[in-house]
Amino acid sequence: MGGLVTAIIGKPARIAAVARVTLTQLVRMKLFLVPAAFAVLFLALQFIPYQDAIGIEFQGVAQLELLKDVALGCMQAFGLVFSIAATALLIPRDTEDRILYTILCKPVPRFDYLAGKLLGVWGLTILMVLFMDGMMCLLVGLREAGIEADLAAALSQRGYGAEEMAPYLDAVRAAGNDWNTQLGIAAMLLGFGVLTSITLLISCFTSGSIVSIIFALGAYIIGMFQGSLFSILFNGQGVTRLMQQVETAFAVLIPNFSIFAVADSAAAGAPLGWGLLGSLALIAGGYMLLHLLTAAWLFQHKEF
Repeated sequence: MGGLVTAIIGKPARIAAVARVTLTQLVRMKLFLVPAAFAVLFLALQFIPYQDAIGIEFQGVAQLELLKDVALGCMQAFGLVFSIAATALLIPRDTEDRILYTILCKPVPRFDYLAGKLLGVWGLTILMVLFMDGMMCLLVGLREAGIEADLAAALSQRGYGAEEMAPYLDAVRAAGNDWNTQLGIAAMLLGFGVLTSITLLISCFTSGSIVSIIFALGAYIIGMFQGSLFSILFNGQGVTRLMQQVETAFAVLIPNFSIFAVADSAAAGAPLGWGLLGSLALIAGGYMLLHLLTAAWLFQHKEF
């Protein structure tokens, strides 16, 4: 009984130790260059000229929407590439550096090792995306204040009164920072966790990082377009019971990543809510646990 309690208490510590080692490995890859490039890109966007055809009333809204769209696109692209590439490189690099043999010679269960790897990659992904998110909020906030002042002055010169200016100023504020966009980014991060776990699973039965990256990228693309794929396969016959059953069974193997890609629609004003985010968190947690358990079983039978 005492041994069981010790094992249960020690499990989080072992997973945290592996996660710290993984973070150290990833930091040595000089990943700070990614947010640095993001910062340069974002600063350059501040000086993009806008056509007068847009109209002074809507130029500010267009600028803020462009800033947010580019920022969210950068976050999505970075998370996609990093989650797949970094995860696919971990086990082969540990094998090459003999770290894997050192760890597995100790009483470290395969599940704990893989869970630590998952948390290490996902944790650094979250930190990098949050850095980008903070920069986006800062620059959008500064830009919003300047746009609001310039728009009020321009409309005042055109003879607009306070009540007439209010809708346009409200539109600028609505296009700025809001919690709905943050919920979309949180959903994006949950998707990165699932992508990391399925890449880790794939790397347990493939040989070589390149093959793992190709398979993981293929799984992501298939997951993003599951609905369209099944519509094509069923030749536009509509959503039938058979189609729903096949799609549900297929979704158990490959997650529907499109349900996590709601950041753009959230930024455009589509309400998300904490209930939806909670549901996505449960789905993501279920997928990550399933992938970890399957990967641990495969890892137990893999020869190194």
